Amino acid sequence: MVVLFTTLGFDEKFQVRAFMRWFRELEGVVVIGSFKEERAKKALNSLLNVVNTANVKYDVLEVDPYDTVDMVVKIGGKIEEYKGKELVFNLSGGMRVITVTVLLVLFLKDVNAKVEIETEDMRHLTSLNVRDFRPVSVSEEHLKILGAVKAGYNSVNSIHKYLDLPLSTVWRRVKDLKDMGLVDENMKLTFRGELVLSTSSFSHGRKTIPDRKEY
Repeated sequence: MVVLFTTLGFDEKFQVRAFMRWFRELEGVVVIGSFKEERAKKALNSLLNVVNTANVKYDVLEVDPYDTVDMVVKIGGKIEEYKGKELVFNLSGGMRVITVTVLLVLFLKDVNAKVEIETEDMRHLTSLNVRDFRPVSVSEEHLKILGAVKAGYNSVNSIHKYLDLPLSTVWRRVKDLKDMGLVDENMKLTFRGELVLSTSSFSHGRKTIPDRKEY
């Protein structure tokens, strides 16, 4: 079961869409925002009417967008209340300072949660896992192997022959990459692996990996 955290501003349409997407799996909803202005109160009441109609439990967390420390403490405390649950954070609406603070708290606490953001025209939904963005320490050998895997070399032996690295070195580095969640058990790059490779200097002109050759 899923607990949906969502940031809310003056318009509830993105939050209602998120609620409908997750409805069949929902255990509860947590709405985060500042609700002093009438437009914000109206949006909150409209969203809660939908949630109540569906008989789903909810919690409202009101924060002060002008007090960053207070926001961090309150948001962090609320996340702790749901520790061990499957968490989804929809950050498609609400004040930017609140959505950014939610992200900072997720990174600070290293929360294993999904974050989703919908484009303003509602044509695309981006969904990411917070832990995909944890820092990793990789060597040039790791990056070479990631590049080889991306190019289609999907066994330790083929990577060893292609990169001309010792077989034992390739085996150890591949194990490292799997442990870090950069390569899966089928020797394919994970999303996290794609991120690490694409943002490294290795993939920006210093080295290049040609298309796969058969060995």
